[in-house]
Amino acid sequence: MEKVDIVIVGGGIAGLSLGKFLAEKGVPFVIFEEHDEFFKKACGEGITQKIAGYDFLELYGSKKGVEREIWETIIYTKYGKIPLEMPILMIDKKKVEEEFAKKAEKQGEIRKGEKVKKIEDGILIPQNIKAKLIVGADGFFSITRKYINVKPPKEAFAVEGYKENVEKDESKCHVILEDKMVKHGYAWYFPKKKRWNIGIGSFNKKYFKEGFEKFKKENYSVEWRGAYIPMGKPLPSYGKNAILVGDACAHVFSNVGAGNMPSIICSYIASECIEKWVKNDRYELEEYERRWRDVLGRQLKYSYYAGIIFFKLIGSEYMRHRILKRICSIVSKFYRKMC
Repeated sequence: MEKVDIVIVGGGIAGLSLGKFLAEKGVPFVIFEEHDEFFKKACGEGITQKIAGYDFLELYGSKKGVEREIWETIIYTKYGKIPLEMPILMIDKKKVEEEFAKKAEKQGEIRKGEKVKKIEDGILIPQNIKAKLIVGADGFFSITRKYINVKPPKEAFAVEGYKENVEKDESKCHVILEDKMVKHGYAWYFPKKKRWNIGIGSFNKKYFKEGFEKFKKENYSVEWRGAYIPMGKPLPSYGKNAILVGDACAHVFSNVGAGNMPSIICSYIASECIEKWVKNDRYELEEYERRWRDVLGRQLKYSYYAGIIFFKLIGSEYMRHRILKRICSIVSKFYRKMC
């Protein structure tokens, strides 16, 4: 049996960013990624640059794969257009994940094409590896979460694809928030370097299927891929000898389905805790839970409640338009002052 100190299950953006942060701190680790290539999960490829005092570009330490810096998003409702000023980075996520991996491999090992099927008594199967600490960065269907007996999150559904030509302003992101397109969700058109990332998602499976059929007719000849998205309050993130990051414990702003930046922030916090634990040979896992909740817990929880209220409790599209217009005005003023 192979024994290691730190194992990361999952080589998506949460696991790879954690690997990069641990490598910078001189902490060795092994990442197990079930696929042979990175960026297998559907994603809109937009990242909110600044959240809770953290800046993506500072955490990432590079601009590789950053294709556009967008300042304004236009939200389309039944009653008009609403501008939202907020810095969004449009990325080539595969290139970003590859860059995280490159930096992670300076200190750690990434074993691609190796799926961890289950964990029993702290042993990864079929790898037959025992770790002092297991980090579950293994997404919505996390087997690490199952190992520590945490219930799965609520689910939402989304698809995305690429389109060459879209008749919209490519200096802005575009969000369609109309019931005639999809209920309890939205569609998007996000400009990349040479094409557009487009997609649609919903909290409700029935509404998602209906909306996707409409969206496909408007955007034919697009190759689609889908994903489950955790839509709920953040889950407990530790137990036994394991912690969770990213989609595995719903590190997602669930009202909009945005998980890239929250996952990276929580991975950074996890790296600081792990460095301390390894140095002291004392793994106080509750410290990680306490620290990320202090930074992001309230925002993540409120985003869930906001989504429930906005999409499920407010039936009037007019009222949603009025509320959203007010919220976007407040958020825009906040980011204008920040930037």
